Amino acid sequence: MQEIEYQNSVVNKRSKIYTKKHHETIDNLEKLLEKGVPDLTMSEIAKKLKISLRTLYEISPSKDQLIIMTMDNILRKLGKHALDSVSSIKSPIKKLEAYLCIVNQAVGPKFNTFLKDIEKITGSKKMADYHEGFISTYTQKLLEEAVKEKEIKKIDTKAFSILLGGIGREFLKEKNRNAIDLSPEQSANYITSIVLNGIKLGN
Repeated sequence: MQEIEYQNSVVNKRSKIYTKKHHETIDNLEKLLEKGVPDLTMSEIAKKLKISLRTLYEISPSKDQLIIMTMDNILRKLGKHALDSVSSIKSPIKKLEAYLCIVNQAVGPKFNTFLKDIEKITGSKKMADYHEGFISTYTQKLLEEAVKEKEIKKIDTKAFSILLGGIGREFLKEKNRNAIDLSPEQSANYITSIVLNGIKLGN
């Protein structure tokens, strides 16, 4: 099966040349983001990171763009980690199970503080749509391979890939988080397991 690789996302279309200082700042931003920064100003963020405000603006022109860019980097790293982790798995359905379990970490406790406010930020939907689209595309490829290998039933792979690619994000919505006992990540993994087990041949 031909593997799919991450391309430049909608957030990083304009290429920038970052210095070592910029890259260190971006790494530190990821750690700061886990604690939550929605109420901080750019000046306060710069102070917490112990850098100049100028350096921060060299990376991003606004706080919203800074947060989106940082989250995009986090999701990109998680996505690449998922792809690397399953690369040696031969079975398409087992590869998909492992892959989805890893990418569902994107709605896990590590990002909980930040994700509560992400939808309020302009441009965040476009960024989230990009990553969800990548997951769905990769999921469809694996489902098609699993059908060929007779590991699963003949299904509408596009429909199932849309469902599986968006489960985590659906459980992340505030109305759904408040209505269920499990965390978004636990719920996503639970439903994913039910769906995949339901289409396996021999079940």
